[in-house]
Amino acid sequence: MVRFALVVTAALAMLAGCESMTVENPFNPPPLAVRLDESTSAPVSVTRGQTLVVTLDANVTTGYRWEAMPGFTPTLVQIGTADYSAPAAAQGQVGTPGTMTFRFRAAEPGTAALELAYRRSFEPNVAPAKTVRYDVTVR
Repeated sequence: MVRFALVVTAALAMLAGCESMTVENPFNPPPLAVRLDESTSAPVSVTRGQTLVVTLDANVTTGYRWEAMPGFTPTLVQIGTADYSAPAAAQGQVGTPGTMTFRFRAAEPGTAALELAYRRSFEPNVAPAKTVRYDVTVR
């Protein structure tokens, strides 16, 4: 009876460990992120699960920020919020330009227009100072 209890306990422990296992193959690394910037104009093609990283010049000290325009879901999903970084030598100085970085995951097969607008949030009725658009296909 003790042997049976040990076997059952060991089997349950192994099953509990299976719950945290992923279906991804650890020997097959995820596809590299595709990096885009303002100069990218060609259509972009990615595989499902791949990440798009969009880095754009910005100067948030002037009130301008890039924002993703609606319409890219469910093909793409934004991962978190955009990151802003300024050069280390100029951090904290007003008027210093930096970059904003957005991350999107290719979620569903299809096509999407990923459009970002550079504007001031406190000027909702003013046209963006700049826009960028990427035509994205997810396979």
